[in-house]
Amino acid sequence: MTGAGLVLGAYALFAGREPDELPDAYRALDALSDVDALEIPLENAVGATPGWEAGTDGLPTLVPEGWDLVITCIPTVVGRLSADANYGLASTDADGRAAAVEDVRRALTLAQRAADLAGRQRIRAIEINSAPTGTASVGEFERSLTQLLESDPTGTTLAVEHCDAPRPGRRPEKGFLELHAELTVIDALADPRLGVTVNWGRSAIEGRSAETPEEHVRMAAERGRLAGLIFSGATPAPGTSGVGWQDGHIAPRGAGGDGAWSESLLGPEEMRRTFAAAGSSAPSYRGLKVTAGPPSRTVAERLEVARDAIAMLLDAERQAAGAAQ
Repeated sequence: MTGAGLVLGAYALFAGREPDELPDAYRALDALSDVDALEIPLENAVGATPGWEAGTDGLPTLVPEGWDLVITCIPTVVGRLSADANYGLASTDADGRAAAVEDVRRALTLAQRAADLAGRQRIRAIEINSAPTGTASVGEFERSLTQLLESDPTGTTLAVEHCDAPRPGRRPEKGFLELHAELTVIDALADPRLGVTVNWGRSAIEGRSAETPEEHVRMAAERGRLAGLIFSGATPAPGTSGVGWQDGHIAPRGAGGDGAWSESLLGPEEMRRTFAAAGSSAPSYRGLKVTAGPPSRTVAERLEVARDAIAMLLDAERQAAGAAQ
């Protein structure tokens, strides 16, 4: 596996805490010695959210010093879709597609500025999505990716973060393109900057199974297209984490204490099997995106959840690597 540190979706970890707590909360992440990058939403990354103003290195001042970023576009995508169902990189609507392309270009502009200031890449990947819901077009998705690749001087990885595709008889969480369709577009463009990121929970939601993430990792890895692997849980039934089969980034079983998150499908064995499914095709980055329960949970309690989940991930990765030797 890659020797780089883990990526942490701390915006989910600290969700619900007061804004004035965030500076101390993010400074406390320095104690997580195995983490050296944050996954943060596009609007936070580009300083469009109060409290996320840019520092002298071009990145938000909340980012721990020297850490890198993975930018996720999905919060922007979901927000835009709530106002315009035609928004998305795979949209057949010209305006909706152009708006999505421009949003990704904002991330690429930040990647260029941060690289120029640091003398190296600070953005490990930009996670993009094949929206809109239910009407995504393979041809238009390829067209959008072509435009983005042609306009990018940075060499930044564009990681297509797979979200659940539509299934008969149920309302999708996201409802974007099938993974095989996303991979077909990536293969057709044959650009090393393109790959797929598998979010464990989102794949489990699509297949209603803990086996689906493994299948998706194997599918991307066998084609040499596995860019990222983010562990985020899912549950088939309501519990302390909320509604069943909801994209809520619930923590793995046991993170935060014995019996915690018992309803989560994700645990140490599922992590190990998912790493094993990648075979020799290691992802460029891997990490966690987990919530930590009700808003009343303190920052210290949330950090404990993160520490436990990180320990599980690293142990599962070591076990998978050892079994492969």
